[in-house]
Amino acid sequence: MAFLLSLIKQRNMNNPLLNKKLRSYSALASSFALAATQADAQIIYTDINPDSTVALGGSFYNLDLDNDGTFDFAINVTIGTSASYTSQQIGISPAGTNGVAGSSVGAYIYPFAMNAGDTIKTSLQFNLGPNQSMASYFGASYSYGNWLGVTDKYLGLKFYIGTAAHYGWARLDVNATANQFIIKDYAYNTVADAYILAGQTAVGINENMTNNTVSIHSSEKNILIRFLNELPVNAEVKITNMLGQQIYASLLSEKETRINLNEKTGIYIVTLIQKDAVYTKKIRIN
Repeated sequence: MAFLLSLIKQRNMNNPLLNKKLRSYSALASSFALAATQADAQIIYTDINPDSTVALGGSFYNLDLDNDGTFDFAINVTIGTSASYTSQQIGISPAGTNGVAGSSVGAYIYPFAMNAGDTIKTSLQFNLGPNQSMASYFGASYSYGNWLGVTDKYLGLKFYIGTAAHYGWARLDVNATANQFIIKDYAYNTVADAYILAGQTAVGINENMTNNTVSIHSSEKNILIRFLNELPVNAEVKITNMLGQQIYASLLSEKETRINLNEKTGIYIVTLIQKDAVYTKKIRIN
């Protein structure tokens, strides 16, 4: 915690916060069951415009997921030198009891570099503690971390509003030598304990979304996905139930796809993923 406060103090003195453009997306009017409660989910999305590049040793970005003026995470670049090598590292430090999704080996913590559409939910391992190792570079023969040389990957984040846990994501690029990162945008789910998909910016998009290029609807026990123009290259579909459990995932190979849910009634989130774009729609199967 002391480490994080030090970072925040330096940031306030030397680097004013970048101008943030906040865009919020409301849920569809009807409520749905989530973790045995009724709630109208809302994803609050923030576009960092322009993207923020952090590249100097000792520099960092203070991430305020809910834009309330209190920083929830600090992402930093650390560069050190010795007689034999130069170390370059990118780490993340959660404030208080906030956590970052990742794995741990002994005292070392490695945040996941998640893909668009991955589910960020309570069953993941969320780690506390400062300077979690996103990427470390000590030369071409010795480097480690899930974030070395990645583009458009997502941090899975857990943070608290009062005493309630909320889940969110942040999208970053990290270079291959761990001395620069670019943070692009972030979002969180306003419903306590409710999952969010990496890259998700809304719950419930109009039936003809993405400029009327695709239609998603239900028919009997099927979900129908139909592209009105060309099928996007390497487009993927994932279907998630309201507990955040993925029940279907596949690449799309046809302009029209029919997915049978084997007589399972309920409400599902259908997610289309193409490169770093993520589109979601809520579908009811009766």
